[in-house]
Amino acid sequence: MTIEQLESKKLGNIATAKELAASGGDLAQAKSLMSEVKDIEARIDMMKTLGETAPVATPAVQPWVNGGVTKSVFSGTRDEQSYKGYVMGQFALAVAGNKKSAEWLKANGHFKAQVEGTTTAGGYLTPDLLSVDLVYLREQYGAARQNCRIVPMTSDVQLVPNATASTTVYYPGENTAITDSSMTFAQISLTAKKMAILTIVSKELNEDSVVDVGNALARDFAYNLAKEEDRVVFNSALTSTDASGLVGMGRTLTDLASGTYGNYGNIASAVVGPSSSGSAWSNFTLANLQSMIGKLPTYADQPKWFMHKNFFYTGIADKLAALGGNNIDAIQNAYGVAPLLYGIPVVFVQNMPSVPAIDTPVAFLADLSKGVAFGDRRGITIEMSDQRYFVEDSWAFKATERFSVNCFDAGNYSATASARVPGSFIGLIAAHT
Repeated sequence: MTIEQLESKKLGNIATAKELAASGGDLAQAKSLMSEVKDIEARIDMMKTLGETAPVATPAVQPWVNGGVTKSVFSGTRDEQSYKGYVMGQFALAVAGNKKSAEWLKANGHFKAQVEGTTTAGGYLTPDLLSVDLVYLREQYGAARQNCRIVPMTSDVQLVPNATASTTVYYPGENTAITDSSMTFAQISLTAKKMAILTIVSKELNEDSVVDVGNALARDFAYNLAKEEDRVVFNSALTSTDASGLVGMGRTLTDLASGTYGNYGNIASAVVGPSSSGSAWSNFTLANLQSMIGKLPTYADQPKWFMHKNFFYTGIADKLAALGGNNIDAIQNAYGVAPLLYGIPVVFVQNMPSVPAIDTPVAFLADLSKGVAFGDRRGITIEMSDQRYFVEDSWAFKATERFSVNCFDAGNYSATASARVPGSFIGLIAAHT
């Protein structure tokens, strides 16, 4: 290997080891990578020493240094960010059939063994160096991944135990046997579903723009996958089967009342808005939100509000500003970058309803870590085709992942108010009339 290739491999090892250490990955693998870095450094020093008496060689070129991207989507130092963007761009070229890029990835340890040089395994798996960053980007863009209970799936269908009842405390009398009790568990079922996105890239891509394209693809893949994950969790179809085949929080609640709007008031984990709330945000009241807080059980101790930004600023924040006795701190809390509502963080989910609609959940107060299981079956797999966009002289990159959702802690349904037991997510539903 040349000094350039060794320097590249060294930087890749350092970046991968750093990601493994920061994300709780395989520490033994990270140590092994750093041990290899020391060997590489020794080899580089020896090659430089042996080369001192030889003619001066042209300095090794590191094409990722000083890339054109002013703000990288990847983590790490500036050089590490540019290097990851370069790897992602070379990866895209390799998937598209560029042999030089494939050879560079292979020489620098970025092709996974089971799919080197071929797509017969169903597409190229993203290099380890990039996988952590793509997962991070999906979490950064998506509210669901940030807040749900993440369950790594080892099969397409997985059962996860969940405690539904705890042990019981008794006060036994003297010389009296203690009554035994045990925890009760239910099984949460997760069935993996595949989703895919297409990104179009011009064939004019060349080595000068590799870093830029790498960043653009990473951002596009992560953003769109996260956006769809949020849609499924927060705004899946309420009547017909959702395109994903999964059931989100709103549908889980309305199904408790068999989709009959007249019975939504009997859903323990629901608050139905006032009359005409399905036609304008202004018809919702602060009392509706207070009712949601009152219903949320105490074990849901990390709650957040989830709603569209338009609802917050046209249906809630104006009412807060109009309250008598407000001081500047109270107003700033409602209008800041990360607003608070009754001391609880507000998370904007932009694929929740931007305008109200009758019989539709428009906001949630939830501790998603307690009530929604998000199954992560497989990371991002990338495939390429130039057939569909042949006339446009472009490549189509397809990114797929497999995931699942189960909104298991929805509470119950009862016509008797005292028998209603709310779960860890409370929905605000617009009225029918």
